[in-house]
Amino acid sequence: MLQTTVLGLSRFRPSCQPFLKLTFLSADCRLHSFSLSPANPNLDLTHHAHVPLPPPTALRIYPSFLAPDAQTHLAAAADSKLRRLAGKKYWDGHFDGVIRQYRECSVSAWAAHSELRLQQDQQQQQQQQQQPAHLHDTADAFPRSIVAKVKRTVEAERGEPIEWLDPHMLDLAADGEIKAHVDNIQASGAIITGLCLLSPTVIVFRNVADPTAYFSALMQPGALYVQRDALRFDYTHEIPGGDSALRVFGGKPIPPARRISIMMRDALSR
Repeated sequence: MLQTTVLGLSRFRPSCQPFLKLTFLSADCRLHSFSLSPANPNLDLTHHAHVPLPPPTALRIYPSFLAPDAQTHLAAAADSKLRRLAGKKYWDGHFDGVIRQYRECSVSAWAAHSELRLQQDQQQQQQQQQQPAHLHDTADAFPRSIVAKVKRTVEAERGEPIEWLDPHMLDLAADGEIKAHVDNIQASGAIITGLCLLSPTVIVFRNVADPTAYFSALMQPGALYVQRDALRFDYTHEIPGGDSALRVFGGKPIPPARRISIMMRDALSR
């Protein structure tokens, strides 16, 4: 039986508003998404056929949540923040051995707690666009707006407001890996979201009770995924290393490369 490590750390189209001149989404401004089902082209369910899948709502993937220009802008902001808060060097390993060759940090400045703050950010960026490029402030307004978009998207799907923890950034080196684990159930609630940047990767979700039952998800840069409920608590998730036979999707190997993910979690119910 697989040892589970705890780490402490259908389509849906919500309303869409462009953020100034940087585009969030595809040109038609529609957020196509796929649930946890055989019809999802981003999933390989081959090794889960003998066990029923969790409910379709347990996973939702938005393959093109961010347009390429927004990805570039956010990745640069994330890299700058990681260098300042986590240092330039990758860390050899997590205290419990789950992750290797990574950097991570929480970013309270991207939390986007209020609509007023977002309005102020938009006004600030409008002013900056009329200034010479060398005078532009590299503040957190744009990342905050993307975090706010993630929140609105998930809350619209769920149909109610959610109390969110601060965003969490995870930078995985090309030679890094994340072993199978369930995120600490005492640290956050039933929802985990990940916004993927820089390179495609394969995430493997494995049934805790029956580790022979697992499925793979291909996450392209710009994709947003939302795992919740049964997939949050009853399945481990992992990102295989470059030499793993699991780093394959649709019969094609997915080469290892540096990857940044912007993670968000809801707070524990009070």
